[in-house]
Amino acid sequence: MNENTLKLSAKDIFEKEFEKSIRGFKPIEVDSFLDDVISDYQKMADMNSNVKRLEEENVRLKKEVEELRIRIATNSKSKDSHTQNSQIDILKRLSNLEKKVFGQTKVN
Repeated sequence: MNENTLKLSAKDIFEKEFEKSIRGFKPIEVDSFLDDVISDYQKMADMNSNVKRLEEENVRLKKEVEELRIRIATNSKSKDSHTQNSQIDILKRLSNLEKKVFGQTKVN
């Protein structure tokens, strides 16, 4: 049985009937029932705190993913710019080499 499973439902609590003794309800039975109720409330509180912790972790991870997307986009743009500059530099060198090898021609 899962440790997060609650023992009692709201209906169980509302409809609970205790055995009666000469002086009223049996204290042992009432105490046992209250222990179950308290245990269930503690489990619910723990589940709620886990949910809040997981929501905070989710928000942190979403921010991290967004930062990584921005970093990747920025890096790819700078790499594209660097690649483009390298290609322009190569074309200029090639053009200068052609001019030296074939001579400069005038284009009208």
